[in-house]
Amino acid sequence: MPLLLLAVPALVGTQAPAPAPKAVDRVQDLFEAIPEAFIDGKRGAMPGLVAKAKAGWEQARPELLKALGEAEAAAIDRQVGAMVKMSPREQAVGALGVSTALSRLQGKSRQQDLLNADRTVMLAWCLVDSGQFNPLPGVAEAFRPVIDGDNGHHGLAVMAVRDALKRLQESQQKNQAAGAKKALKDLLKLVDVFEKP
Repeated sequence: MPLLLLAVPALVGTQAPAPAPKAVDRVQDLFEAIPEAFIDGKRGAMPGLVAKAKAGWEQARPELLKALGEAEAAAIDRQVGAMVKMSPREQAVGALGVSTALSRLQGKSRQQDLLNADRTVMLAWCLVDSGQFNPLPGVAEAFRPVIDGDNGHHGLAVMAVRDALKRLQESQQKNQAAGAKKALKDLLKLVDVFEKP
């Protein structure tokens, strides 16, 4: 597992001055496209996506450096540089690590709750794909603020999330990768539902 991903929890808790939101959002989108391609079975597209994310990071780095600090920016540099030679699964996990590190530059919001749930589910999918069922990241915990902040706007989606979480838990207990991956893909689709008004 990429080193940066292991260091992410320590990085997320600190506060930094916020860079221009568009710069962070743009880089986030580039890195999140990598695990999305992996999960969708588009591994052939991943080298190009990694190259785009690397270029996007290098372009935004001077602006993001002000908020990140040199040590954290250097850690992301190492991660991004190493991703070029990684396997597709490692690239997906590495991109999620970079995305999580960058997320601390973005203020608390409904959109950030959704992005956190999205990243958590993608990481869980990558872990299940590698044969790891325990421990999975806190998928149910990542959806709690999404559900709590919904205010009744997406009642059917809330019920569908609860069903998918139940199926995920059952599949984990039985070590059934296909069932777990199906439940996780359903959760990814539900994040898109919650993004709509």
